[in-house]
Amino acid sequence: MSERTKEMIRQLTLEEKCALCAEGEEGFGKIERLGMKANEPQDNPRGMSDYFMENPNEKTAKYRPVAFPSDSCLAMSWDENLAYETGACFARECRANEKMVTWLFRPGVNLKRSVLCGRNFQYFSEDPVLTGEMAGSYIQGLQKNGVAATLKHYLCNNQEYERMTTNSVVSERALREVYLRTFEIAIKKGNPMAVMSSYNKVNGEWVNSNPHVCDLLRGKLGYDGLVVSDAMAVHHNKVEAHKCGMMDLELAPASIHTRELLDAVRNGEVEEGVVDRSVERLLDFLERLQATTPTDVDLEKLHETARVAAEKSMVLLKNTGILPLGEKQEKILVVGRLAEEPSYMGGGSGHMNGYRVESYLEEIRKIVPDVAYAPGYELAGKYPPVEPVRPDLVKEAVEKAGSAKKVIVFAGLGYGHESEGYDRADMRLPEGQRLLLDELVKVNRNIVLVLSCGSVLDIARWNEKMAAILYNGLGGEAIAPATINVLFGRSEPGGRLAESWPVCEEHTPAYMNFAHMGEMHQNVVYGEDVYVGYRWYQKRKLPVLYPFGHGLSYTRFLVGEPVFSAMDLKAGQQAEVKVLVTNVGERAGSQVIQLYMGKEGPSVIDRPRRQLLAFGKVWLEPGEAKSVSLLVKADDLRYFDTAQDKWLLEDGKYEIMVCTSCEDVCSTRTITISGGDKVIKYTEMTPFVWFAMSEKFQKIVQEKFPPQVAAMMNPMVVPMMALSFALPIYRFTEPVFGAPLFDKEGLEMILEKMNA
Repeated sequence: MSERTKEMIRQLTLEEKCALCAEGEEGFGKIERLGMKANEPQDNPRGMSDYFMENPNEKTAKYRPVAFPSDSCLAMSWDENLAYETGACFARECRANEKMVTWLFRPGVNLKRSVLCGRNFQYFSEDPVLTGEMAGSYIQGLQKNGVAATLKHYLCNNQEYERMTTNSVVSERALREVYLRTFEIAIKKGNPMAVMSSYNKVNGEWVNSNPHVCDLLRGKLGYDGLVVSDAMAVHHNKVEAHKCGMMDLELAPASIHTRELLDAVRNGEVEEGVVDRSVERLLDFLERLQATTPTDVDLEKLHETARVAAEKSMVLLKNTGILPLGEKQEKILVVGRLAEEPSYMGGGSGHMNGYRVESYLEEIRKIVPDVAYAPGYELAGKYPPVEPVRPDLVKEAVEKAGSAKKVIVFAGLGYGHESEGYDRADMRLPEGQRLLLDELVKVNRNIVLVLSCGSVLDIARWNEKMAAILYNGLGGEAIAPATINVLFGRSEPGGRLAESWPVCEEHTPAYMNFAHMGEMHQNVVYGEDVYVGYRWYQKRKLPVLYPFGHGLSYTRFLVGEPVFSAMDLKAGQQAEVKVLVTNVGERAGSQVIQLYMGKEGPSVIDRPRRQLLAFGKVWLEPGEAKSVSLLVKADDLRYFDTAQDKWLLEDGKYEIMVCTSCEDVCSTRTITISGGDKVIKYTEMTPFVWFAMSEKFQKIVQEKFPPQVAAMMNPMVVPMMALSFALPIYRFTEPVFGAPLFDKEGLEMILEKMNA
């Protein structure tokens, strides 16, 4: 705490301190008599003034920021440097605004446990490592350029429907290994100036007043920065939210919050020091923001930067050789209303209208002036979207497709399908688009399908009938020129999937545990546990349409054998893995090396078949070779043990796989972990089977008990003892077999030696 902050706190009255803990009429932190100005955080560089413009294509604003690719699209780049640069560009845009935004409510890191979450476009991926690393770099880019980042939404806020009232029921293991892990990586790497808490309950208690969830953030992760609630997320527990140590600021009108907190301090329910702690964090936070200075930006250059970012994030899912199209093309038909009105951003508080939004059709016509066009379907034109089915438009498109040499279909989810506030009803394309694709594949097989959406779509029935499929996500305002550059070979599709594309919705991990509109789910059970995304499909051996990490290129790469700096590790140690990648094709391009791990042989706990450890992206010219260097950290091989309430590192063999997707393994090496943790804590309630399998136990009973007793406890000698595997060990102090095998002192001795 700075001297200035200490002095300010000494001058503040109790009423002023309490008022600072919620949002005033002009924002946070205004105390006029002390010269403290309000700070108004925003979801984008222009805030709601941009979001609520009636005509997003009309430049009525004095300043319109450039809309970069959504976080879901950015994650597909697997490029930490790109994430940093995107954050830096947003910061420069914030500082160029006439109001100079210095506090941004970004990024969102809630994992994609269900493909239907309406806000998936605003989140990075289904994997905690990819999400955490990309978010950490994004935060660095924002804050090193003078704008405070807000990491959100903490914790287990993975749906929009009933998000303000649901209770996320999640195991402690999944909480630590999956959902908290994302925040841990992002906080350690990016050190965000603020964290936003979520609306929901976790295991029965509201996040904002949940002591355990607070301890995970403030204690286990050591985060001592500012915590602000989501908008109106603190219900009737405002005082409890401060008492538990979680929240500093409520994003809601200050009157009720101030009165309740003031009364609680005066009647002794809350110590004034608790309020002081929150005020200290706020004042330190605001002092850091005062150092921010205005800047000028070249919006045209930023628009080009956004285009390159979109190109680096697009995923070529399938290509039979039709792509790239090349500059000289004849009889191309473009189909789809989205070709005129691109979908480039999801809805809700983080939406941006963009500085300049081109259309696919006008960009194609710059290359092929006489390209034919058919709209094929209608877009909703309202919010939330309900699109009319137009058989007449389908008929027109099919007639034109019959004589076309190649057809480019722009499909996906128009604006409003994916939004804050509600979830998608299903994985399907709108009905009009489904009808269109069904008919088009009957008359033409040279179809390039371009998909725009922030999460997965069910395209299984057309997948084999398409010549190529390009997934461009919600790629920001420059999505059209970026996409056309990729289609016509001017640029390389640089992305890899950041979430698995399942065969059908019924295969998805949260299918039976996801609330839909019209269904009241007070409890949302995270029944898939740690098996989120690709972990689920691999564990259940379910086929996927396209796996996590998948993406094709216009060139070819040779991935060399990995070289490890060490093959035997102990806790706290790490090994460097170097992988030589060579571009053996004729075009420049990028490759993403993904490192996964899996436990060899038996384990005391059920584990994913594979889980991501690290990744690295490399750009190569034709014939060029570069080495990708990644780290295998022994501590990243741990699991969280709920019985002992701590992270444990199990001795044994681990497979380290060098991959280009979670299913495409280039090479595998085995490392050995030794000197790890005691993975089983033996108690009187531990089932006998865990003793029977232990060589240490057999040695103890042979040394400390009579031969006949030792023989009785060895299933290899007395096979019938296998029927007692489920018995807790204390039962052998009772006359289960005619007489106790040992007394309570003998049991205590066994437990002491087994736990030594």
